[in-house]
Amino acid sequence: MEEIRDGNARAFQILYERHHKAVFNFLLRHIGNQAIAEELLQETFLRVYLARDRYRPTATLRTWLFTIARNLSLDILRQKRPDREHQVPELLEGLADPAPTAVQKIEGEELAQRLTQAIACLPSSQREVLLLSRFGGLTHEEIAAVTETSPGAVRVNLHRALGHLKAILGSL
Repeated sequence: MEEIRDGNARAFQILYERHHKAVFNFLLRHIGNQAIAEELLQETFLRVYLARDRYRPTATLRTWLFTIARNLSLDILRQKRPDREHQVPELLEGLADPAPTAVQKIEGEELAQRLTQAIACLPSSQREVLLLSRFGGLTHEEIAAVTETSPGAVRVNLHRALGHLKAILGSL
């Protein structure tokens, strides 16, 4: 960030290359709409760039990025637009083998759909912690900083989310 603050465009490009996939995965799964997630990804990095002079390393840069992305996604979710209200996240998109067989493709789509439905059924606090952990790759401490809770609360929410997922997937 110091290099970005000093005007080094390459440093910003490196920052983007290192973190954009994890931030996008979190946004996509949190919002459930690829186009909106792409817009929020751009907005996240735009805000990072615009705030480069105000950045203070009180938390890790990664935590700061996810806090910005989370706040943007919460703003969208609070709008409760009818076209977004019942949308289910597009989970596991593009994670399949590049050349799956027809049966593998059908099974993968069915599994992705079941997982998507199960995650959508979780309470928002559990869903958010699960997405930040599993799709954002954040540690419990980083998630606690992003969600403004304690690492213990993160562990409890993650444990409960995984338990709920197991129960939901077992009943589908």
